[in-house]
Amino acid sequence: MDTLVPSRKTAHWLNALVVLVGVLAATGLAWALLYQPELADQLIALSAIGFTLALIYFDPQIAFLVWLFLIPFAPFFRFDLHMPAGIPDLSYTRVVGSLLAVYLFAEVALGRRKFLTPTFFELTLPFFLIPLVWSAARGYYGWLWGLQSVFDAFFIPLLAYFIARQLITRPEDLPKMAKPLVAIALIIALAVIVEQYTGFAPFRIGNTARVYSGDIRKVGSFLGNPAYIGLALAVVAPLAIMLAIEGRTPREKIGFVLALIIVEIGIFSTFNRSAILGGLVGPLVFSFLNRRLLKYVFPILVILALLVGLGWNALENTSVRTRLGSTSPIDYRVEAMRVGLEIHKTAPYLGVGWGWFGRLAAERGFRDNGLVHVLPSPHNSYLNFLVSGGYALLGGYVLMILGLAMTLMAIGWPRRKTRRFFPLYIQMALGILVAYFIPIAFFDNTFSSYANLIFFAVMGGVISATLGGGSYTDAATLQPTLRS
Repeated sequence: MDTLVPSRKTAHWLNALVVLVGVLAATGLAWALLYQPELADQLIALSAIGFTLALIYFDPQIAFLVWLFLIPFAPFFRFDLHMPAGIPDLSYTRVVGSLLAVYLFAEVALGRRKFLTPTFFELTLPFFLIPLVWSAARGYYGWLWGLQSVFDAFFIPLLAYFIARQLITRPEDLPKMAKPLVAIALIIALAVIVEQYTGFAPFRIGNTARVYSGDIRKVGSFLGNPAYIGLALAVVAPLAIMLAIEGRTPREKIGFVLALIIVEIGIFSTFNRSAILGGLVGPLVFSFLNRRLLKYVFPILVILALLVGLGWNALENTSVRTRLGSTSPIDYRVEAMRVGLEIHKTAPYLGVGWGWFGRLAAERGFRDNGLVHVLPSPHNSYLNFLVSGGYALLGGYVLMILGLAMTLMAIGWPRRKTRRFFPLYIQMALGILVAYFIPIAFFDNTFSSYANLIFFAVMGGVISATLGGGSYTDAATLQPTLRS
């Protein structure tokens, strides 16, 4: 059978045609940027979304990783399709995440992918999502706003969980997902450090306050708020530790250790205490479960504690001491708790509806720093669930947390090695679990959508990768009689 092979001349013509199309497209985009900026925005958004969707048919896993990496850049590189008033925007995050999930669910339905056996976590999801939707349908700004709000904050992250469960199925897949997440965390951390110490912030969202106190800046690079930035970095920090452990060469290990150090410096540079707590407790739990890691981490923590303790008096009358020692945020949260429990008593079982805390608290005289046009926020995710959806929503959320913890332990315990609590990926996941669920008691995770997305994507990847065989380190463990 003859095979048609294009001649060298034909290949040259095809290459020339591709170049010509590229030049014409670039020229058209340049013209639109100069004379039709709104059209240019739409063209850029369609190109970014179309490119990522095209990757799905080439390799869904690559499309997933590209999507995770590009989400923080979307508002700045004009990847979002803005729709007329009253119609939700077709954002890069929503469109790509939703269509990727639909594609994978369709493949499962067609038998091209395996239907995954439900875990404890997945069985608990209806107990959270049903009260959440009911609360959103009674949202302060209407049902459409309420559903849109919870879709971005919780449904998209949970879709990322199911996408990861389908795509991160082998031991080598989890490091593939971890590397772009560490890379974007490194970029965000560097942006935070530069913004904090120079004021230069090209990737800053919104017009919120830029200063905490004195010369301590309230950073907003990429994610808009120090708490949201710090949470995203805290969730990624254990991934960097895992990659350092799994590194095949000293150079690779040192590279990820340096990345971890920069990420932790970025967390501290937010000067957000809940974020700093997450950045410390996650690696500490990981280290405690790993034991080998603990002998390196524990001395470092002791040295840092001594340095902070001995140098605390030297920070007297400085902006750092003022910020880290401030009691007004604590007083605010205590008062928010009191007012929130009062509101909760008016609708204890199903709550008052999504987003109503601010208005109802304001009517009770509770204001944020006395500003008339700024409605107070609970600054506590659990309180927000309790007020918005009552016992049903908070109970469903806590049940979901317990279901996730039970799932990790149920798949990790049978795979443990002698004198070790859990395999490496489960150690890391439990560190991330506490790094996420402790800090959100001090701010509203409704607005930390990217941190939510990273968290659930990693959890899905960890579960499937562990079921698929565990890490390289676990597989390479020597005889169980050796000290672990």
